[in-house]
Amino acid sequence: MDLSIIIPCYCSGDNIKKVVNDIDATMGKTDMTYEIIMVNDGSPDNTFEIIEEIAKKRENTYAVDLARNSGQHAAIMAGFNYAKGEVIATCEDDGQTEVSIIPQLIEKLNEGYDVAAPRYVDRGKRSLYREFGTKCATAMANWMIPRPKGVLVPIFFAAKKFVVKEIIKYNQPYPYIEGLVLRSTFNIALIDSKQNERLEGKSGYTFKKMLNLWLNGFTSFSIKPLRVSIVFGLIAAFIGVVVGIYVVIHKLVHPEVLVGWSSTIAVIMFMFGIAFVILGMIGEYVGRIYLCINKTPQFVVRQVSCKNGRKPDEVEK
Repeated sequence: MDLSIIIPCYCSGDNIKKVVNDIDATMGKTDMTYEIIMVNDGSPDNTFEIIEEIAKKRENTYAVDLARNSGQHAAIMAGFNYAKGEVIATCEDDGQTEVSIIPQLIEKLNEGYDVAAPRYVDRGKRSLYREFGTKCATAMANWMIPRPKGVLVPIFFAAKKFVVKEIIKYNQPYPYIEGLVLRSTFNIALIDSKQNERLEGKSGYTFKKMLNLWLNGFTSFSIKPLRVSIVFGLIAAFIGVVVGIYVVIHKLVHPEVLVGWSSTIAVIMFMFGIAFVILGMIGEYVGRIYLCINKTPQFVVRQVSCKNGRKPDEVEK
């Protein structure tokens, strides 16, 4: 198999057939063999029934049903575990990714790059909170995760098999695809592309989900937050010492002045606020370590459907 295409699906019953048709139209212009692995991420609608129907009518097409909603990144990881292609690509389920550039991404891999991804020069119309969330996540990723200058890895990308085999060695419950890619290689090519308008429906990324994804990247691939908390602690301690010295000197110079209760409370509140922020950050790390030790599953596969009932084997990690 030359190419595996992973599609994480969530409430995408109205879009997924069009996405598969677009892939067929693109790959039909090449001589590559390919498979499509659609992963239903615990959708509350009939998404799995639709992708199962597609899979049972086609060769080399699989419908993977997760037992619960695990998140887009975990769904992609589930698909990676079944991919057999020498090149593995990911694709979104809403028609926003420009699948017609897949051959160009593969061409970049043939030139010697390990990963190829689009550089979005036009993202179309997006809600303000999505645009703000994207900018925050981008800024966070640039600061938290070592990367080549100007390189961002979106959900839509293509990678050589050895990169994906390295990625799926990560079996903890908080996957963050961009961090896993950049942990594996910096040899990444970018191709200018546009992001299409969503075919139907609205984004499944609520503010809560975007925040959880941001926290995954924030706490899973860097200890910089802990180092920042040390800096906050030192700043708070320094301010406390300065304020203390000022109060003592002021009392010596002006013995008639009473030491104010309000200023004391303000200093205490400031110090305790910094302390609780630091403790909360440490607690987030410790909590995730606890869940990892408990072997919280990254995803749980309920079933895999395909034509003639032939199931794909999991890739050896």
